[in-house]
Amino acid sequence: MTYEEEDSNLNARLRTAIAERDALRDELDQLRRKQPLVEALDNIIEAIVIYDADGRLVVCNENFRALYGYTLEETRAGVHFSKLGRIDVERGNVAVGDEFGSGDAYLARKAEYRRKLEGSFIVQLKDGRWIKTIDRRLSDGGFVSIQIDVTEVKTLEQDMRYMAQHDPLTGLPNRRLFMEKGGTLLASAARNGGCFAILFVDIDGYKQVNDSLGHQVGDRILELVADRLERRMRSSDVVARFGGDEFVVLLGGAHPAAARHVADVIIGEIKKPFIVERREVKLGASIGIAYFPDDGRNLDDLLRLADTALYR
Repeated sequence: MTYEEEDSNLNARLRTAIAERDALRDELDQLRRKQPLVEALDNIIEAIVIYDADGRLVVCNENFRALYGYTLEETRAGVHFSKLGRIDVERGNVAVGDEFGSGDAYLARKAEYRRKLEGSFIVQLKDGRWIKTIDRRLSDGGFVSIQIDVTEVKTLEQDMRYMAQHDPLTGLPNRRLFMEKGGTLLASAARNGGCFAILFVDIDGYKQVNDSLGHQVGDRILELVADRLERRMRSSDVVARFGGDEFVVLLGGAHPAAARHVADVIIGEIKKPFIVERREVKLGASIGIAYFPDDGRNLDDLLRLADTALYR
């Protein structure tokens, strides 16, 4: 190799080294400029991630990594959000219903949402957590995504909904939930030419037992009555407590003969002795029945007719 060639190679290597040095300086300058932003984001309790217009990660905070278990390497700048989506699929950080299969449907839906960015949504992950995501478009075409674990709020909502729809003593549906389910069944039966029956159940002798043995024994008997009724009904039937010793049963698709048979079964169950606090308690049951559509086409009317039939 001549001196001229060796000198040319040396100059080429020098230019490459200078270019690499300048690139490292640029990257360091970018990191320095980002550092205040990173520090600010890490002091925000929500999980935050920013993507550029091509869907590549610009920066995220520690809470974003913690929310989904990402590593620093997995959330380095330049990673495309679809790669994070694939990691979610592999680790099960997907919405309920998406945990089966390859996850392609989940990824496609996520990509479509990212394209439209129509607002916010809440999903329940396979591990039970509820995550609220709020995405906003940025002026440069990228977007910022804020993600919040709202599991406590959703659990509280579910608890409050349950309490509003169920009897606190027996755990059975209350009147409100019964009317909801009954309204749905009535609409379906009216539309499809179906039928159903409502059984109004009154516990004979309960008041005397409650007065003589006390409310604690009385409450326990109501719990046992509810348990017996639920065990003898189909999963599609509705057993509700309206208050006191009044129970109501909704039998979908039941013709008169079937409803009367169920009434006989209920009476037989209630006649069996109850053992409460080492006492044997014997009770009975009176049942009134109303049929859709023969006796009426309105839920309130059917309930009133079933209640009235108790005293015939």
